[in-house]
Amino acid sequence: MTGQLVFAFFVLSAMAFASPGFSQAQQTEPESPVEAPQDRAPGAGDDAERPAIERFAPEERHDVEATATPAQVTPQAEALKKALLALAAGGNEEERNERAALLSFYETRRFAPLWLDMSGVPTPRATSAMAEIARAEDYGLDPRDFTLPAGLDQRAQTAAARVGDQKPETVASEEIAISRAVLKYGRFARGGRIINPSEQLSSYLDRRPQLLKPDVILDSVAASGEPDAYLRSLHPQHAQFDRLRRKYLALRDKSQSAEAKRLLANMEQWRWMPADLGDLYVWNNIPEFMQRVVKNGEVVRKERIVTGQLDKQTPIFTRTLKKITFKPTWIVPESIKVREILPSLQRGGGMMREWQLELRDKNGQTVDWRRINWYRTDIRIFNVVQENGPKSVMGKVKFSFPSQHTVFMHDAYPPDKWMFNKARRTYSHGCMRVQNPIGLAEILLREDKGLEAAQVREAVRSGRNDNEFEIERRIPIHMTYFTALVDDDGKLHTFPDVYGHERRITLALEGKWSQISRGKDHLAPVELDMASAQRRNRYAEDDAADAPPRVWRSNASFRGGFLDSLFGRW
Repeated sequence: MTGQLVFAFFVLSAMAFASPGFSQAQQTEPESPVEAPQDRAPGAGDDAERPAIERFAPEERHDVEATATPAQVTPQAEALKKALLALAAGGNEEERNERAALLSFYETRRFAPLWLDMSGVPTPRATSAMAEIARAEDYGLDPRDFTLPAGLDQRAQTAAARVGDQKPETVASEEIAISRAVLKYGRFARGGRIINPSEQLSSYLDRRPQLLKPDVILDSVAASGEPDAYLRSLHPQHAQFDRLRRKYLALRDKSQSAEAKRLLANMEQWRWMPADLGDLYVWNNIPEFMQRVVKNGEVVRKERIVTGQLDKQTPIFTRTLKKITFKPTWIVPESIKVREILPSLQRGGGMMREWQLELRDKNGQTVDWRRINWYRTDIRIFNVVQENGPKSVMGKVKFSFPSQHTVFMHDAYPPDKWMFNKARRTYSHGCMRVQNPIGLAEILLREDKGLEAAQVREAVRSGRNDNEFEIERRIPIHMTYFTALVDDDGKLHTFPDVYGHERRITLALEGKWSQISRGKDHLAPVELDMASAQRRNRYAEDDAADAPPRVWRSNASFRGGFLDSLFGRW
């Protein structure tokens, strides 16, 4: 009998273990936790492109429910998804990117609200973010640009708020409104009010706002325990921006004054600057006509510069220094060839002789410019060059940072050193002439090559022409247009709006786009206007294509054209 009981016990135990109803909780813990199933990567079939809550058709969900309990889809999530899908695409690229980021962000959350709870009451995170957006004017922005739901503050303070107090559609609408306000605030804080200055304001303003991707903003603000602090961090962190901002706050009751508008225009330009200016950089501030070399935040050199004329402006942009050249050859830019050299050649070539210029073909071979009919020849097929010498317009040194603007920093032609003593130094064709440029070369070559000052001076004195030093270290060259700067003592310094960029920025910030005069496109191809037949017959003895014209005497008045524009003798 005892044996039968033992046998029955083992049979019953085996049946219990084999039963489908045996609880998994009664087993021992697995050796490692089981990871939650991950969504497939985009492109892994049509199913991967569908929102998470639609991944399984109704007839497929039975098997899923047999292995895992599905997340409950709330009415708020359904309403939020529907509202997001109904959002307009947006009128510009930035708004389209923000809409896409919103869809992706909330899909990842399975359309659970971030800012509001189930009853539509704002969370502490929402209260923090909305309060900071309401203080947008503290940073030179307009709170009216950011549409936030009305009445949320009162709702948060109302003890009677209960689950279900707000319709799911209302919760969805207000949730999206807060997220869109956060994204727009992030865009404007980074300069997005003027999205393309070179096209909207002037081709000389080669800057772009330093925008963050909208998905980065959403993910960061969701992860932050202090959304207000995060939003403040989106503004420029440069010391000058903060100094200008403090000056602007002092004029809060005079926000429409000329001084306040000037401060706002300069703050906006800081939103376009690189976040990292560099541990060593050269800063040319055009309206101030000053150059600074900054190392680890400290100014180690400050000198005067000469900048472009009003119709031949120095462009505003940032590039990296690539070369320092001693005794450089000057290759005449196309605009000067067409507008200044060609008319001189048609009058006899006085400039070619006076400035010891040479004509070369594209293979570098010298061509006799005297044997060319300049009324029937396109000067753009040649290079006009000036070897370094006593009359070199480049002087002794050139600093190259290549760009589409074809400008650089260089020495001044010795007789023109007087320019540095003028208050307003708009005399060049766009390049920057630097006072004491050898001193600048000494600093930069010491930092990059470890050269002593004596070695640099010897390279200038006895080195060959076009003696180039390639720069290996990253040294940004910043051309800026700040008409207002605050010094270390808190004193505000202002400078003339010589090129009109401050006015353009101010009009744009006020929404007065139709009043902005963008001026000419300085990057447009140079047009060649060949002389008319009447004018050609006046000067050319032989109009045949293969016959050289007479060599005309130098025009005694040529200094009033080329030299005035090139060297600034107004």
